[in-house]
Amino acid sequence: MEFNKNTVLICNCENTMKIDGDKLAKSCETKSCNVYSSLCKDEINVVNDALENSKNNNKNLHIACTQEIKTFNALADEKKLPHANTFNLRELSGWSKEGEKSSPKMSALIKQSFENNFPTPSLNLISHGRCLVYFDMKKDQNELEEVKSFCEKLANHLGVTLLLSNYDPQEFEKFVDYQLCKGEINKLDGYFSNFTVLINKFAEFHPSSKATISFSDESDDVETSCDVIIDFTNQKLINSDHKRDGYFRVNIKNSREILDIYSKTINMIGEFEKPLYVKFDENLCAHSKNEIQGCTNCLDICPANAIKSDGDVVNVDPGICGGCGFCGSVCPSGAIQTDYPPLDFIINSAKKNHENFVKAGGKNPEIILHDSDYGNKMISILARHYDGLPSNLIPYELHSTGRIGHDLIISLICLGYEKIYVLIDPKLAEEHIHLPNQLDLAKSMLKGIKKTSKSDFVAILDNIDPEEISNLIYKNRNGLKLNNSQFNPLGKPRGIVRVAMQGLYKENNEEKKIIDLPKGSPYGSLNVDKDKCTICLSCVSACPANALQDSPDLPQLSFREDACLQCGICVSTCPEKAITLKPQYNLNDETMAAKVIVEDKPFDCISCGKTFGSTKSIEKIVEKLSNHSMFQSQKKTEILKMCEDCRVGAMFENNEKLLDVGERPKPRTTDDYLN
Repeated sequence: MEFNKNTVLICNCENTMKIDGDKLAKSCETKSCNVYSSLCKDEINVVNDALENSKNNNKNLHIACTQEIKTFNALADEKKLPHANTFNLRELSGWSKEGEKSSPKMSALIKQSFENNFPTPSLNLISHGRCLVYFDMKKDQNELEEVKSFCEKLANHLGVTLLLSNYDPQEFEKFVDYQLCKGEINKLDGYFSNFTVLINKFAEFHPSSKATISFSDESDDVETSCDVIIDFTNQKLINSDHKRDGYFRVNIKNSREILDIYSKTINMIGEFEKPLYVKFDENLCAHSKNEIQGCTNCLDICPANAIKSDGDVVNVDPGICGGCGFCGSVCPSGAIQTDYPPLDFIINSAKKNHENFVKAGGKNPEIILHDSDYGNKMISILARHYDGLPSNLIPYELHSTGRIGHDLIISLICLGYEKIYVLIDPKLAEEHIHLPNQLDLAKSMLKGIKKTSKSDFVAILDNIDPEEISNLIYKNRNGLKLNNSQFNPLGKPRGIVRVAMQGLYKENNEEKKIIDLPKGSPYGSLNVDKDKCTICLSCVSACPANALQDSPDLPQLSFREDACLQCGICVSTCPEKAITLKPQYNLNDETMAAKVIVEDKPFDCISCGKTFGSTKSIEKIVEKLSNHSMFQSQKKTEILKMCEDCRVGAMFENNEKLLDVGERPKPRTTDDYLN
């Protein structure tokens, strides 16, 4: 099959898939499509010819098989030809009870394989192979022998140090080719290639140990560093349950786990590039203002403790960050966003898949969002042992399902997907505590577009049993019926959501323009008590999103609803407690501009006539100080109604000055006390 500068080889994997070449060619809008059955074996010459042709004609070769990628790469290396791109057509579409009618879906998957990955900046890490193995000797003696044997093997590849806690004197039988010491880890921080360890009761092994292991004198607060840590204890060395690069917690009794760790760590030496998973713009951060706390969403949700408070903003440690994406899905302002890949890339890619599917004749498109690890494994199980994926269910792979938020859900519905499934690892279900709230927010916003009792158009699949998942995706195939609105996702998530919501609103002819949202939503308005508000403008200086604004000419308080993050800093700042939050989504265009919500008459100085405040603020000050001992006379009260220049002059122009405290008392001497 030929597409411009792309050649595609389709294989039915020894006739285990029913692929109609003519239908597939028609769906892909190409002249013909040959369907092979054994490209990895009997028809390997076809791959060879295609590799040579792709090089000679400057074409890209794509093969619908990921299982035999090593076979195809080995052939390319042997012939000194460029590697072919491979994509999965078998588990994602062909191995399904609806495989025969999956030509539109196959067409979308084939065209998706032509897309280039989003270029992501990376962090350069250098590992010197310093590996710390930590073991608690309270465990079984036989376990210590297992750990020592593990260290001996690992020492052939890395610089290994075995640290023993709760040391109990042991017989010493043979020479060890790794470092040996004892102590207890008091604190551990950092990440792969840059761990910092603080050890108490630390002592080094004596090389002269003969019959028993002996150590030097103990020391506390010994600090050291290492690149990799293998933990055989039950201690929680890292204050996080989330996986951290370079740190491995291992059960010594699990031989399969030990083998897996060994195979990974032996190669953890040299230079590495770690993706910079998130992008942070401190100018948009609503964490705090003037030391008054506002949004803490990313701090509360980060499972790796990679985000820390840093004054009025937060700080993200790229070395610790594992790219779960939770922070990006809950950030109300878009200050912190997943960049692996960014939201607009994900939406554009899903948009192309939808367009290709519908253009090829597909109907009622649905999408299943999954990660690259657990998700692919579960889909493979569904394809091999159950009914596979339905012909209208298009899989979309993410680095992590943690980035799925209301912005992505609303965008996918707007593009025309009738149902959305989120496939997450049951082991990580507790970490995805934000996901139900994000889905509820999306449902509330979409119900405001079209009144419907349907709520199962978005579903979380966190079942352990694959049979239950299979039943769920085939049950109730009737999704959400909305007139879709194709749009180009540009800018920050809030802007993307607004374009999507307005597109849905216009296409579905709904009259309601203000949608009530649940408490804690990142969109909304403010209720300001005009009787209490003195237009002191404390809220204006505190608002991190510039949603609250003042006027340079008049005592006015303006509000731009589209910019409000509902962070609550203005509520905490207001000295009169005149502000309350009102979560809602307003589709009116007027929310894009600032609107005056409170205004007052300017107050002129009673002496010179200069405008220096608002009437309400001056009256409030006079009222509060009316009972104060310093302002009992009318003359002194009148001073409060003067500008700063006239006030100073009035305080010194008569004997009843506010600063007049009488004659200064004479100093007391020793004679005064003795007499």
